[in-house]
Amino acid sequence: SRSISVRAHAEGSSSPSITSAPEGSKEADVLNALRNVIDPDFGEDIVNCGFIKDLRVSDDGDVMFTLELTTPACPVKEEFDRLSKQFVGDLEWCKSVNVNMTAQPVTNEGPDTVEGLKGVRHIIAVSSCKGGVGKSTTSVNLAYTLRMMGAKVGIFDADVFGPSLPTMTSPESAVLQMDKETGSITPTEYEGVGIVSFGFAGQGSAIMRGPMVSGLINQMLTTTNWGELDYLIIDMPPGTGDVQLTICQVLPITAAVVVTTPQKLAFIDVEKGVRMFSKLQVPCVAVVENMSYFDGDDGKRYKPFGEGSGQRICDDYGVPNLFQMPIVPELSACGDTGRPLVLVDPAGAVADVYGAVAAKVVQEVAKLKAGPKGSLAIDEENVAGVA
Repeated sequence: SRSISVRAHAEGSSSPSITSAPEGSKEADVLNALRNVIDPDFGEDIVNCGFIKDLRVSDDGDVMFTLELTTPACPVKEEFDRLSKQFVGDLEWCKSVNVNMTAQPVTNEGPDTVEGLKGVRHIIAVSSCKGGVGKSTTSVNLAYTLRMMGAKVGIFDADVFGPSLPTMTSPESAVLQMDKETGSITPTEYEGVGIVSFGFAGQGSAIMRGPMVSGLINQMLTTTNWGELDYLIIDMPPGTGDVQLTICQVLPITAAVVVTTPQKLAFIDVEKGVRMFSKLQVPCVAVVENMSYFDGDDGKRYKPFGEGSGQRICDDYGVPNLFQMPIVPELSACGDTGRPLVLVDPAGAVADVYGAVAAKVVQEVAKLKAGPKGSLAIDEENVAGVA
């Protein structure tokens, strides 16, 4: 077997990428074949992206390598797997191809004092700054869509005055557990997603002054033990006051998804939230416009609340993605019964739109997190060194 001995130091638990090999070698043939597989987000082949690791070629023509993606929820991972096997398998001497699909062991940029967030890779804020536009519906369905895509996901319900998760989900244990010795909170769980909400604290919604709310949110954020998560979804409360600023200051938010409705009134409030994120240097990666339209029995599309709010946010603030949600009775009905629509009807039209939202969130976050990576080049003795 022509195994590769790595003698370069790699940060973290991930081995270095392999980007080149001696001309004419079988390893070079494999890498050249894999250069035909292009990542649609970065516009680069998967070799230059640094996705290829642990490449081994046996004397009999058996090829093995690891394809390490930026996230386990990568929307094109099956395509990468198929194309990699196809292009490498087409090599004249290749007998078999074994691809090990993994995801990067990325760590977040959170402060060391926030112990419970150390295992959280990406934090996504879902915000509207206006009540009643479907922000919690978007948060919950986005979270469960990411979970169905293969990611480890948690949801934090930051609305103390009107927590939504106790209505929109149905965990077996509807009470948060706190360790008496450490004071850490263990999220409750529903369908594989960790959930924290003041509504699960056994006290319903809160009646208290602003500074007390900020302190409570800060305590819940910093003492919850989330474990290993790919995405933590923050269901932000309405407004741009102390609570919102506390969340943005305590958490290293990766990106924000903005939720609105078509009316001008919604735009006025949502615009404030976009400006807040801009000042705090949190990139907005998508706008979800709820209640955009419905298709009548006569085949016509109707827009009872007007149009333009979501598109105007994208145009005025450079948000790259707009998703328009139809008016569907089942969407709110599922929220009221404690089982999100993407779980009830995962093959439906609304689930498809949420799938597109989740895919774009994954792609945009991957682009935000992309940076220079250490790589390896195989030398003439088949030993890898820093490229």
